[in-house]
Amino acid sequence: MTGFSQTLDFIETISEKSGRWASLLVILIMLITTSEVVYRYVFNHPTIYCWPLNRMLFGVFILFAGVYAMKNNMHIRIEIFYEHFPLPLKFIARLIALASFLLFMGILVWQTAWMGWNSLTTGELFVGAFRIPLYPFKVLIPLVCFLFLLEGLVVFLRGRD
Repeated sequence: MTGFSQTLDFIETISEKSGRWASLLVILIMLITTSEVVYRYVFNHPTIYCWPLNRMLFGVFILFAGVYAMKNNMHIRIEIFYEHFPLPLKFIARLIALASFLLFMGILVWQTAWMGWNSLTTGELFVGAFRIPLYPFKVLIPLVCFLFLLEGLVVFLRGRD
């Protein structure tokens, strides 16, 4: 096995394992939501932390879910025309899709890295009564977007549609 192939396998392993671990966040989100409902309606004492925390955890879940979906070929596609293209035209369509993906994800990594760095250097906190650190979540965004970018390259290089 070549070093290049091992690198692609390594990226796919990270995508698979991180997606599986992130899927466990759904259980945590459900537990937090359940506790909020119990506190609010049984004890008449709503919390200040449940909804902001759930929103951040759901954001992390969605980021990793996108990478996992790409790795496992689960994103929806419009194939009504693509399936009828001859092979050279399919290749051109894949190149256009790759260029669009790289442009979008490259800009996303760049801009979210800037946002994450600013958040980290200022020690940004969540706005509101529940003032937990927001910068760990904002720093995670460009890292997962970069993993998404790498996984997209792996999908293209391995010839998976």
